[in-house]
Amino acid sequence: MRCLPGLLLLFGGVFDQPMAATAEPVTVDQLQKAVFHRVPGNAGRGSCVATGKPGSWNSRFVGSPTVVHDNGTYWMWFNGGKVTSDTSYPYEIIERIGGATSRDGVNWKPLNGGKPALQLGPKGTADHRGMSHPYVLKVGDRFLMWYGAIDGRSGGDLGIAPKHVRVEQICLASSRDGIHWKKENGGRPVMPLGKKGTVDSLQVTGMHILRIREKGRTVYRMWYGAYNGAHRLAVAESPDGLKWTRKFGGRPIAGLRGGSQGQLGPSVHYDGRRYFLLYCGDVGNQWKTYSAVSDNGFTFRQLNDGRPVLGPPPKGNFGTAGRGANHSVHASQMIVVNGRVRTWYGGEDALPPHHQKIGLMEAKLVR
Repeated sequence: MRCLPGLLLLFGGVFDQPMAATAEPVTVDQLQKAVFHRVPGNAGRGSCVATGKPGSWNSRFVGSPTVVHDNGTYWMWFNGGKVTSDTSYPYEIIERIGGATSRDGVNWKPLNGGKPALQLGPKGTADHRGMSHPYVLKVGDRFLMWYGAIDGRSGGDLGIAPKHVRVEQICLASSRDGIHWKKENGGRPVMPLGKKGTVDSLQVTGMHILRIREKGRTVYRMWYGAYNGAHRLAVAESPDGLKWTRKFGGRPIAGLRGGSQGQLGPSVHYDGRRYFLLYCGDVGNQWKTYSAVSDNGFTFRQLNDGRPVLGPPPKGNFGTAGRGANHSVHASQMIVVNGRVRTWYGGEDALPPHHQKIGLMEAKLVR
C-alpha cells in the first residue's frame, strides 16, 4: 500500500490523472521521533500571517491554514473573520477564506490583491453566511478546496443543543490558478450533517483528506471535525471524492486526549502502514496540539506521553492567550522539505480576545 499526497476528484466524472508520490517520503516512525519547535515569523509577535487592517475581511482573526507545496512555492489558504452588527451572521462574525504564497514558508504575499478567494453564496445557499476551515490539495492542474459552509442556522433552528452553535457542512470548490474558484456540486454540501442524535448532527467541518491505494482499489479517506455538543473526530470514505460514506458506524475515533470539549483540527500522514495524527485537544480548558499514531486510522495511541507537541510560547509570542477559541491551533498539512517536516497553525493572543494569527512549527527528521 502507498499513499499519494492528494486525491483524484470528479468534475462530472472521475478526474483520474495520476499523481507522483511525495519527493521526500517520510515514515510514521520518523514522525514519532520528531521534536517540533516554533519558527519565528515577521508578521508580528512571531507570526507568519497576521490579521488585516481595521475594517478588512480578516481584521478580527486569521486561522485554520491549509498549505500546498508545489514546484518550490508554498500556497496557503486560511479563514479570516470580521466583526459585524448584523445578527444574521452567527456570532456576529463574517468569516471568509483568503490565500497567500511564499518561497520560504515564513514570509507570505497575499493572493487576489488581499481580497477573499471565494464570495459568499446567494441567500438560501449552504455558504451564504460564511466560509471556514478550508482544506486544499493540488490534483493535476487544479487546486481543490473543501471548506466549512455556514448557512446561518444554529442548533436552535434544528431543535438540538447547544442552541447557539452554528451549523457547518462541507462544500467543495476548484481552481486552476488558486485565485479564481468555481463551486462544485452546484454549491451544495458534499458532506451534509448527520442525523439527529449522531456525532455530527450539528457540524461537519475541519477536514483532512488522503488518497489511498489499498486492496486493489483507490479510496479517499477523510478525517473531519464532528460536533453535536462536543467536538470529536470521525472518518468518512469516498470512491470519487464527492460522495462520502461515514465509516466505523459513524462513531468518533478512539484513544485521543480531550476534555469536555474534545478534539478537532486533524492533520494526518499515512506511510502505507500506519497513520500519524496531529490534532487540537481540549485539556484543562486549553486547546493545544497533540500527536497520536494508529494502525487502522480509527483507534489511536497518544504519543509524547500525552503532552502537547509544542511547549509553552515565549513571552510576547502571538499564542499566549491561555484559553484558546475552538478554531485556534489547527495544524495544516505536514510538508516535508529538506529533511524537515513543517506545519502551520493558528494561535491567539490575549488582546483583544480571540485575536488570532498564523505561525509555523517544524521538526528535523531523523533518518
